[in-house]
Amino acid sequence: MARPRSFDADEVLAKAMQVFWANGYTATSLDDVTAATGVNKPSLYAAFGDKQALFRHVLDRYHAMLLAHMKTSLEKPPSPRAAIRDWFLGFLPSCSGPRATGCLSVNATLEAASLDAAVLAAIHAFDAREEKLLEAAIRRGVKAGEFAPRLDPKSAAHHLMAAQKGFLVLSRARPAPAATRRAMEQALSALDRAAPPTR
Repeated sequence: MARPRSFDADEVLAKAMQVFWANGYTATSLDDVTAATGVNKPSLYAAFGDKQALFRHVLDRYHAMLLAHMKTSLEKPPSPRAAIRDWFLGFLPSCSGPRATGCLSVNATLEAASLDAAVLAAIHAFDAREEKLLEAAIRRGVKAGEFAPRLDPKSAAHHLMAAQKGFLVLSRARPAPAATRRAMEQALSALDRAAPPTR
């Protein structure tokens, strides 16, 4: 019979996530994860697989947390406009200032050459789900008369998601919070302008 685990898998993944987030995927070794979690390599392999598989478990956990937070945030009263603005500006601490952390998923995308197809597919699927949630919120805002009536929710969601990812990439330079906030407000202002029809 297999021996029962002597550790909490969720706790291990939470600690491993912090290691990958701080060091990046490529620079993180299983020795680093072992040091942070107190779980030896054979046990890590038995529970999660190799480094790529462990990282996939970490990303799945991270993505689930972000999607749950996003769904709850975008459905908050009093309005879709306020909910979208609060959710978007909520990334300001991650995108600016001396303690900017960026985003584990965005950081992983920048290391795409080191990741296998399954991990990259998981990231792309997560990005698509985020964009769908944002599109639905924008659509509710258009229907409620809060945004430009001719606004295309799909294009607007893609615009905001592209801006968000860009801010998270730029977080590595630790930009000033005030300047980043102004840029975020500028990105949000696109919701009040309908794009001209394409010919």
